[in-house]
Amino acid sequence: SMKEGTHLTLSDGREILLQDDEDISLLLRSKHEVIYSHSFTCPSGGYGGGTLLLSPSEQYLIFSFFSGQSEEGFSLFQIEDSRLVPLFESEYFYGEGASYLFSDDEGVLFQSLLGGFGPWYIEDAGQDEEGVPYFQYGEINILDVESQSLSRHKFHVYPSEAWEEEIDGPSAISKITGGDTLHIAMPWGEETLTLPLADITEFRPES
Repeated sequence: SMKEGTHLTLSDGREILLQDDEDISLLLRSKHEVIYSHSFTCPSGGYGGGTLLLSPSEQYLIFSFFSGQSEEGFSLFQIEDSRLVPLFESEYFYGEGASYLFSDDEGVLFQSLLGGFGPWYIEDAGQDEEGVPYFQYGEINILDVESQSLSRHKFHVYPSEAWEEEIDGPSAISKITGGDTLHIAMPWGEETLTLPLADITEFRPES
């Protein structure tokens, strides 16, 4: 798992801090002195708070932030000796409870933006072209770090007759195996998907 918080310490003793009381800035500190400061401007939609995540190799920093209006976004930075280099900044995506995972070589960043809006009452569900009810259960967003291209992949859940509207619990990628298999923790159990993902993936859980 990745180090997460508003004050991260790197293995060489440098520190990265999020300051967001008034303006938003990310600070790189060495021996208690600020050696670099990055001023951050949030996407329109406002700023409700944020957190920092450190990639396992400590090469990359994720700044994950939310609007307070059920929107989540992130910025990716490369951590260099004396500065933070911005690589990518997303727009706001509709959702709550974002979580992040890198591929083993850290060439790809996955953002899980699943669930988070329960309870899931069938009468509130959408309907597909056949009139069958389904929930828009969120999305997984995949960033190719080198090309800085982001692809978005939506998840639709078709409730069974035994559907529990109070269904809740983890909804995120738990791990990646073999380089191309995503293991996704869902409230009804684990689902596995193989990359590349379709634009829309449909789930039909039994419970």
